[in-house]
Amino acid sequence: MADGSKWAPYIDKMQEQLSRLAPVEILQNLTAGKTLKAYAADKLAKIAIGDCTTGDGRHIGMCTIVPLEQYWLPLFFSFWEEREKEITFLVDIIPTVDSLVDEPYRIRYFDSIQPMWVKFASLPGITPFEDDAVRALCSIVYTAAVVPVDREGMRLAALAPHTEYLKSYIDFVKDAPLADGEAKLKEIKRKIEALKTALRSYVQRQYAGAIHEDMIKVFF
Repeated sequence: MADGSKWAPYIDKMQEQLSRLAPVEILQNLTAGKTLKAYAADKLAKIAIGDCTTGDGRHIGMCTIVPLEQYWLPLFFSFWEEREKEITFLVDIIPTVDSLVDEPYRIRYFDSIQPMWVKFASLPGITPFEDDAVRALCSIVYTAAVVPVDREGMRLAALAPHTEYLKSYIDFVKDAPLADGEAKLKEIKRKIEALKTALRSYVQRQYAGAIHEDMIKVFF
């Protein structure tokens, strides 16, 4: 980095939380300027985490957790784009059912983390996520920001929502129940595929050439 400062420890801090899931590694690809790992774990179809540096001086990180379709459990999504003087991010626990209709689901997963969402609302640079298609997928308690890195500690301050949302998600996994009935299973399966397609499309559209297609496939 031109000013001599270091990138935020996105991978290290997220991995600290992921270790609580006792994940089993199914893919590792470590090369100069790139980290990509994928895991399986109880109740989860796949955990993927990775980062890369781009030729134009950006540090891009991402973590996705896709639940097994038979569980009544949201999808975790964390996106991080870091520049020398600015960090753009989105982190959310995305519903895999219609949370406006399924009140118990909304109460269990989103009402419970609203105090955390309120806490991060005072982070400098908080703003609605700029992409309409992605924003339409998100829960009512997603956190997005364009954080100015104008003083010491701002990189870690911007990273805090990611680790805290992930910590909450991992707590949800432990007690996640099985989906109730065939109709709910079909709804969850359909929604998970739609979420993966939409998120993949956003990353491909926004970062064509910066993130390799093979890397995107691992996440989605």
